[in-house]
Amino acid sequence: MNADSLTDTTTGALTGGVTLVLGTMPRGAEPETHWAAGPWCFAGAEDFFPDWEDRFVFAPEPLRDLKVLERAAKEAQALCVDSLPALAARLCPHSAELPAPYWETLLTPWAIDVAKQIVERWQRVKAMTEAWGHLPLLVPLLPENCTFSFRGEHDFTLHGALGVAFNHWLLSRLLEAHWPEAWRKEMLPPLSEAYGDETPTDLKGRLRQWARRAQLRLLFPRLKGMSLWQALRFSLSLLHVSYGRDHSQPLAQTYGSRATGADAALPLDPLPLFLAALPRSLVRLRHPQRLKKHLFPPCLRVASVAAYEDAAYRQRLAVWRAHGNRLMYVQHGGNYGQVRVVCDTALVEYSQHAFGTWGWSEHAGSRGNFIPLPYPQIARIAGRWRGENGRHLLFVGTEMPAYGYRLNSYPTPLQLVQYREDKQWFFEALGRALQSRTFYRPYFDLPGALQDATWLLPRFPRVRLSVGPLTPQMLDCRLLVLDHHGTTMLEALAANVPTILFWTREVWPLTPESEALLDLLARAGIWFGSAEEAAAKANQVWEDPVSWWRSAAVQDARRACCALQAMMVKGSENPYWTQTLTKL
Repeated sequence: MNADSLTDTTTGALTGGVTLVLGTMPRGAEPETHWAAGPWCFAGAEDFFPDWEDRFVFAPEPLRDLKVLERAAKEAQALCVDSLPALAARLCPHSAELPAPYWETLLTPWAIDVAKQIVERWQRVKAMTEAWGHLPLLVPLLPENCTFSFRGEHDFTLHGALGVAFNHWLLSRLLEAHWPEAWRKEMLPPLSEAYGDETPTDLKGRLRQWARRAQLRLLFPRLKGMSLWQALRFSLSLLHVSYGRDHSQPLAQTYGSRATGADAALPLDPLPLFLAALPRSLVRLRHPQRLKKHLFPPCLRVASVAAYEDAAYRQRLAVWRAHGNRLMYVQHGGNYGQVRVVCDTALVEYSQHAFGTWGWSEHAGSRGNFIPLPYPQIARIAGRWRGENGRHLLFVGTEMPAYGYRLNSYPTPLQLVQYREDKQWFFEALGRALQSRTFYRPYFDLPGALQDATWLLPRFPRVRLSVGPLTPQMLDCRLLVLDHHGTTMLEALAANVPTILFWTREVWPLTPESEALLDLLARAGIWFGSAEEAAAKANQVWEDPVSWWRSAAVQDARRACCALQAMMVKGSENPYWTQTLTKL
């Protein structure tokens, strides 16, 4: 039950005392005595609370409002950029002697992740206190002296941004600084948590790590969907001076609070919150005494998205930038250029000298030097569907984090609860005959997430679990169903797989350009706004999906979508890359 649906009569339950739970819901808790700050209170404990989605009261979710989300993303970007000098000073006593591009490149991928969590949780704290601040709630808090140790940036994402203990602590700090007089505190014992394994010691693990680090030294490292041969060839194309205007965006002048006016107006000093999330990988780095721009003209290298999770690699990129050289990032997933609000992507990747896309050249609300290129990951499966005689329907889902950790245009945690229920409505409308021909593909297991296949499949025992590599199954299926946009959607359209799409439009805000493409897909009968409509379409075309899919209207819509989101060219894509790279 969402807080928005509460009436004054609900406060009658408070006569017996109500506890507002910020962390995991205690066993045996009842809706009359315990309210939930969010769906994460039940993550990992859903089996102990049947029908918790409908029985318990939940705090409001302010980021369902697109304008609030857009403002929050800008506030997180400003908070990150404004905090960089203080964070650098904590890590290096001579930080002021090193140029700004060094610290921006080194710290931003981690700092924006932390800033997103701070701003998102602050939005929730304000909404909770506004809705319930007058009620006599008991709130168990974690004390300030809890300690968290994350090995690297990825560990922070998994166990900090998606971790119960860290989020309980973060909410406790923000709430204590914004405490309603009517509430009562219950201080819990302090926690000390450490996450992440150390460097592998076995020979196989060390060899794999060495090979990974070696290829990251290339001017064009091997990116997802590319071969090592392509990485070497494209690296040779970068052996030249990068003439022309530098399109890199100085972060303070572009995203800082002075430049944008965005200010989260936090009720406390954010620096201790950042420091609590500081990974060991950053603490252990040693920094150069000084870095100056080289006298010779700048050069360009392409950065791997490993920069988000590998501090040592990112430091090499930081030194490169500090010497006056340039960076280029390349799109590595399907949501780029589609989602209406982006936070970390704009700050880390779009802000560099160039950004290679899968076909689009504009992302509304974001600035960048966008360069459309045919991506090898798409090229290798273009037109490769081979399921004309396939016998199975493949349904692919996406992640369902119980914490709002993205700060992008993505369903909120409570909206993801509804997103999961839509799967149930789809299969019920699909009917038993097609259920027995269906495989369901869940997302990877993540901490702090809602149950996926373990929630769905017991409700529909005829549906089977899809395991193993996804791409071969997608190319062999008779019909593909997706309840979200993203990489799989673009790969399917490029491969010409008969595909049915459905999701609630308002829950997945897209750019105007992508909305126009969605309209095309809707008119062609590919995209639907409800699970029931999508199931009806699946039943309608099941006997002969090829005739439907190869109709002129469907193929025109597919090609229009691919032209802007999954660019394909005749012949090899390699010349397009080499010619572009030699001119950058």
